[in-house]
Amino acid sequence: MATYTLQVTIDTSQLPDLKKSGYHLCLARKVGDTYNVIWKGDKQFLMSNEFQWTQRYRVFASKAFEEGTLVRAASNEEDIEYKQECLFDEYGVMQSARDDPEGKEGTFDIVNKYGIINFAVSAEVNGEYSVIYNTPDAIKGNVALTPINQVRVWFGLKAETGTMFVDISGEYIDVKYGDKYTKEILYDADGNWRLLG
Repeated sequence: MATYTLQVTIDTSQLPDLKKSGYHLCLARKVGDTYNVIWKGDKQFLMSNEFQWTQRYRVFASKAFEEGTLVRAASNEEDIEYKQECLFDEYGVMQSARDDPEGKEGTFDIVNKYGIINFAVSAEVNGEYSVIYNTPDAIKGNVALTPINQVRVWFGLKAETGTMFVDISGEYIDVKYGDKYTKEILYDADGNWRLLG
C-alpha cells in the first residue's frame, strides 16, 4: 500500500505572527468534489511539518452536519477499502465491510437499512484516524463515497481537527497527488502558498 507524504514548510518570518494570532495549520481531504471537515488542525506547527498517510478508511453514522462544530459519531466505526461496502443495519449498527461485486475503483458504499441519517468517513494521517468528510445532508438510502488524494492546506482560527466547515476564509493551496507520492509546499515570506515539487 502506497504511502503519501506532504511536506509543509513555513518561512520563519511568518511563524511569530501566525503563532501569536492563534492560527492552526489545517489540512482537509477531498471526498467527491467536496472539502468539509478539517482532517488535521495543528497548532503545534513548526518551520518544517510532515504529514503521511495511506489509503486506510473507516465509515460510521454521524450527527447532523453543523458548520463550526466537531463531527460526532452516532454509531460504531468500521474499516473499509475501495470496492467494498458496509451495511448500516436497521438497528443502527455498522456491519463489517465486505467486497462489493459491483464496486467501482476509488469508491466504497454504505448500504443504509436504518433510515434518514448522516454518515462520515475518517482516514489515517500520521498514524491516527481523523474525519475527512461528513455528509452535508441526512441520507435516506445508500451512499457512495469517493475519497480523492487531493489535500487543501491553509491557516485557520479556532480550527480543531474534526471541525466541519463550508468555506475557508483566506489563502489556501490544493495539492493533488497522481503518480508522485511526495509533494512539498511552502508558505513564503510574503504569505503566499507555493508548490515546490
